[in-house]
Amino acid sequence: MESTPANRSIGLVSLVCMVIGNMIGAGVYVSTSYALGALGDARLVMVAWAIGGAHAICGAIAYAALAKRVSLNGGEYVFLSRFVHPSVGFMAGWISIIAGFTAPIAAAGLVFGETILGAPQSTVQARVLATLWIAICAVFHSVNLRTGAWLNNAVVAMKFIGFTIFAVACAIFLVRLGPADSFTFHGFTPEGFTPAGFTPALNQPWIASDYWGRFGEPEFLKVLLIQLFFIALSYTGFNASIYIAGEVPSRSVSRSMVLSCILVTATYLLLNTLFLMCDTQESIVAGKDTFVSGVAKNVGGVGLQWVMRITIALSSATSVLAMLAIGPRVIAQMSKDKLLPRVLSGQDPLDSSPSTPRLAIGLQALASCIIVWSASVLQMISYLGLTLTLCGAMATATLWIAYKDMHSRRAIAWWEHLALAVYIGGAMLLIAGAWIVKREQFYLCIGTFLSGLVVYGFAKGFQRDSKE
Repeated sequence: MESTPANRSIGLVSLVCMVIGNMIGAGVYVSTSYALGALGDARLVMVAWAIGGAHAICGAIAYAALAKRVSLNGGEYVFLSRFVHPSVGFMAGWISIIAGFTAPIAAAGLVFGETILGAPQSTVQARVLATLWIAICAVFHSVNLRTGAWLNNAVVAMKFIGFTIFAVACAIFLVRLGPADSFTFHGFTPEGFTPAGFTPALNQPWIASDYWGRFGEPEFLKVLLIQLFFIALSYTGFNASIYIAGEVPSRSVSRSMVLSCILVTATYLLLNTLFLMCDTQESIVAGKDTFVSGVAKNVGGVGLQWVMRITIALSSATSVLAMLAIGPRVIAQMSKDKLLPRVLSGQDPLDSSPSTPRLAIGLQALASCIIVWSASVLQMISYLGLTLTLCGAMATATLWIAYKDMHSRRAIAWWEHLALAVYIGGAMLLIAGAWIVKREQFYLCIGTFLSGLVVYGFAKGFQRDSKE
């Protein structure tokens, strides 16, 4: 059912900022260094990011198709519970709460603290800052959805100001390297760009055919697939607004996901082009998790290095903000269905209008803070990309599983079918690749799903007890 005007607490701009805040985290500042070291060619790194973006955009279109037909909070939990089976829905909800929000909130908070302090690992001070920021976000979201959205909008705006400063500085840097060095463009890349012995990582034209032949090499495809696991994690979160679909217009929800995903893909491709054009391959690979800092210093000295350090911190800050807005909605919806304690819904039994699930927000924040103090970033993000992609493929597949019901609500267009097929096909490829080259991640993913079924058994027992 379409939300009533009184319940439309935030508009399209805030929804777009929420999705962008959920998508752009630490991944784009880390993955390229490892991908370049593994693939050995900057052009292949860009291709990998483009593949990840295309897959995510197809996923956004598929989720948008769902949002046009079902306007309820809860994301994957709602679709799979209503149209497949309650046990499958609970499993998806469990994964959303743990792998989709609790652990990523903690990871983003730790990256925020580490970046602010310039700490190479999760120190006590970094954990304190992470806990403090999570608590601040929880307080803002506990007021109402609009208040939390305003703060998120402001932080996202500051983040893009940082991107703009960096992009302008890179453009000036590249121009100053000048005509004396025969600096000419072929597509997006310079050819023969070797000023003063400086050879950037991305110094070959895209139109050259020398690197395309590698896609026929089985060993190369395995390496590419491994890199796509981590790049896929940078694109997760494009479905953020669907978790609050019951509180905002369905048309805005569907538009926000597609628009945001296109914008983020373009941003990722631009940033990576600049990273790879403004530093050497050796420096980028050696920089690992902090390679962006080295690129910024190479381009604009310590001043630009600080700008990017703040921008990276803001990226993690918006991830916490966005996820603390939407994650508790899954908890609240599951509690409304009596699979969790009713008090977590934040809903007055006599009032059907959407309300702020304050207790669920507090519980989500508390759980994330506990993980902040008990795990490292690497431990938390190692398998999340695969797990969330599989969960998303299951949810969007309800367009086909419940085709008659979905089609009766609104005819499914051919391009929605095509986007869904590409998204599910890509997810299946990642799963098959995990079995071949990342067996441990595959087992962790399956284990997470199975744990959801175990908890479902306990939840059903709780549901029966509450009826008696």
